[in-house]
Parts: sequence; structure tokens; C-alpha cells
Amino acid sequence: MRNLIHATLAAVLLAIPFTHAHAQITLAQLKTLDECALTRLYEQAPAGAIPLGYGRGHVLLMINTKTQVKARLANTVWKGKHFDKYGDFINQWPGFRALSGHAEHAPSWYDGKSSISVSYARGTPVFGNTRDEMREIAPGLYLCRLYELGLCPRFRAYFVIEVACR
Repeated sequence: MRNLIHATLAAVLLAIPFTHAHAQITLAQLKTLDECALTRLYEQAPAGAIPLGYGRGHVLLMINTKTQVKARLANTVWKGKHFDKYGDFINQWPGFRALSGHAEHAPSWYDGKSSISVSYARGTPVFGNTRDEMREIAPGLYLCRLYELGLCPRFRAYFVIEVACR
């Protein structure tokens, strides 16, 4: 029954033209979507503007894990990102900020369309071998793809950044 509800929600969101359907999508609804539905949302979304201020983060789905335990663990230690007006950001952890990087518009590794590329300097602990891509699926709500860098970059996770609209 739960899968039927999730499939119905995904079908409704994806059947309505992007600008009308997705302005109402919530984090709670995103948490119910599977990889295929999240991918379709990402494909349809524009890059949007680079966020400004604090964006609360939440890992939705980690690829190639047998359980979502890793996603739950990631959500307990990573809280989001603080973006400045130049596209620089720093990650928020419980009680402190660390691991900075830069966001800029760039072609997506997934489909070549415009996205917001979020990258860290090589050698940055934890994320120095990753790149994120973001697209705005609703006002202030960004669906993000995380890639592990290497000879062939590999898609590893979906997460969301939620920024309070000003």
C-alpha cells in the first residue's frame, strides 16, 4: 500500500507542468520518492539562483547501500551549508562549521543542462573527492546529486538543501 501511495504521488508531481506542480512539493514528500522519481524531478528542474544564507540539508537516498542506515547517520552529523553572496559556502555540523567550498553555475554531469556545481578543494577531508550538483525544484528547495570523483565519476546520493525564501 505504501509503495502505491509513493508511486501515485510521484506520478501526480511529474504529470503536471514543472512550474505549477513542484512549487508545492515539500521535504516530507521528497522523502517518500524513490530514485527514479527523484531523477525525473532533477531532470525537469531549472538550476535556479545560487542559494544565499543557511540551507538546511537532508540526505534523501544513498546509492548502492543495502539500508538507509548510512543516510540516517549522515543526517545526524551533517546539518546543511551556509552560502555567501560570492558562492562560497561552508558546511554546518552539530555545533560548528567546517569544510568550505565554492558553488557556481556549470553544466550537469548527469544531462549537460545548467546546474549549480558545488565543489571542494582537493584534499578536503570527507568531501575532497566529491562534487554536488543542485537544481531548484521549488522556491528555496534544491534537489542535489552527489558524485564521487575518479576516473569515471560515480553518482552516490540524492540530498536536499532547503533555504528560507527572502
